[in-house]
Amino acid sequence: MKILLTDNRNKNRSFDIEEVFQFSDVDAELDAKVVANFLLSQQTEDLYFLTGNLKATVATGCDRCGKKVEFDVDQNFRYQIRLEDEPQMVSEYNCTEDDSEVLYLSDPVVETSEILSEQLLLSLPAHHFCDEACKGLCDRCGVNLNEKQCKCRETNENSPFAVLKQLQK
Repeated sequence: MKILLTDNRNKNRSFDIEEVFQFSDVDAELDAKVVANFLLSQQTEDLYFLTGNLKATVATGCDRCGKKVEFDVDQNFRYQIRLEDEPQMVSEYNCTEDDSEVLYLSDPVVETSEILSEQLLLSLPAHHFCDEACKGLCDRCGVNLNEKQCKCRETNENSPFAVLKQLQK
């Protein structure tokens, strides 16, 4: 959805949005159904505040075993929108957290799907596990160690570390 900022009917406008996102360019396939609301407030002719909340149900694969995992996300966000070109910064400029919440737009149009996909990816946990005690897959035969025990570890005499077992005796 595109929000036209120069629509001057009301200084405070609210929007409710539902979207489905499918990311295949992240580490694993990721699907999410997002429900979000936006509140856009005009401060001056070229300064706006955009606040919102997104709630999503995310489906992806467990990082250890690949089993389908679903979890909920609830994320608040805010942006300051300026209708001007982005200022040129010196390469050593240290960006503050407030600086990362400023959108510089040359056209007075906000693309909500870009904001929602950014906020969704920022709110995801670093790792997705089906269970904290997930054992994952065997690195040799690929069996799911949560479902059954493989014999790879017991019978690997070709390993360069197999000699160490003899030192224990």
